[in-house]
Amino acid sequence: MLTKEQKHEQSLLLRENLDGVTTLFLLENHGLNVNDVNRLRSDVRKSDATYKVVKNTVVRLAVEGTEMEGITPFLTGPKVLAYTGGDGVALAKVLKDFIKKHPELQFEQAFLEGQILEAKEAEKIAELPSREELITKLAYLLQSPIRRLAVALNAPLQYFANVIGQLAEKDEEPQEPQETQETQDAQEAEGSSDADEPQEAQEAEGSPEAEEAQGVQDVEGASEAGEEAKDDREAEESQEAQEAQVSQENQETKES
Repeated sequence: MLTKEQKHEQSLLLRENLDGVTTLFLLENHGLNVNDVNRLRSDVRKSDATYKVVKNTVVRLAVEGTEMEGITPFLTGPKVLAYTGGDGVALAKVLKDFIKKHPELQFEQAFLEGQILEAKEAEKIAELPSREELITKLAYLLQSPIRRLAVALNAPLQYFANVIGQLAEKDEEPQEPQETQETQDAQEAEGSSDADEPQEAQEAEGSPEAEEAQGVQDVEGASEAGEEAKDDREAEESQEAQEAQVSQENQETKES
């Protein structure tokens, strides 16, 4: 039997432990043995929570004047506490899994974020997504627009990569040589060059160098024509001389 002073000391200690707690379950114990209790306490501790067996009078003193004071009317019979300042859903899942194998322990009321819940509502907490699952879903929702934007931005790059891959595969297959754009450009350039040569020749004919060359050709032609006329005159004079000589000889023959 605890004295009044001992109850007061324990209530102060419990009040300190409950400071910052956001989820508290009241459970009714109908005959768990010591081994089962130790196993449950160990499982609860793994979820960063606390399992504690405390007298109801100590709990009343501990929650008096706090937002948990609403559980006071339910502090009757063999009650135990399980509480946490962290993930209340994770704690509820641990309790529910244990209760499935040990029906001696039952959900009663619960305190959740300032509200008092009945036994059925308390048990349903275990069906909610855990804090880690909620954070993961929230992160996915926040990233979804970014993911869609990244997919939209990457789509042209992926399409371009696919086209390059298909072209590379086609190049590996034996194909007949085809006239490329570079070959066509070279042929067009060659044809253009050939077409420009007559025009360049015509332009060259009208240049000063072409005129000078033409003048030289004219002079040489005139000189050659003069020499041919001179030769013709000399040939005529020689022929006339020969004819005169023959005529004279004939005359002398006649006279003799």
